[in-house]
Amino acid sequence: MAFCNLAVSAHINGKEQPNKLYVHGSVLVYTMATEVNVSEAVPQGINSQILILNVTVKHVDGPMKGTCRPFEYVKEVNGRQYDQVTINIEGGQSSTVIVSYMG
Repeated sequence: MAFCNLAVSAHINGKEQPNKLYVHGSVLVYTMATEVNVSEAVPQGINSQILILNVTVKHVDGPMKGTCRPFEYVKEVNGRQYDQVTINIEGGQSSTVIVSYMG
């Protein structure tokens, strides 16, 4: 994928016990059958307050029609464990968002 249109948000729900980090996003893809997966990067970076996630897009042949494919990542956290989330997308692109805290 040479270029990726990505939308991401991240928040920690401090009212839940245990607290959880929710990362929601969507990727613009070109067929309805294309799959989007998200996983935690291994290893993580040197800053423990930035969670790094990898988003992979499995391209599937089919009729061309631009559509957004949603993804979600949920993780139990300790309070305000993360300040930022960085999303790495195949092809070397990345996007970083600030984590909002609700609670």
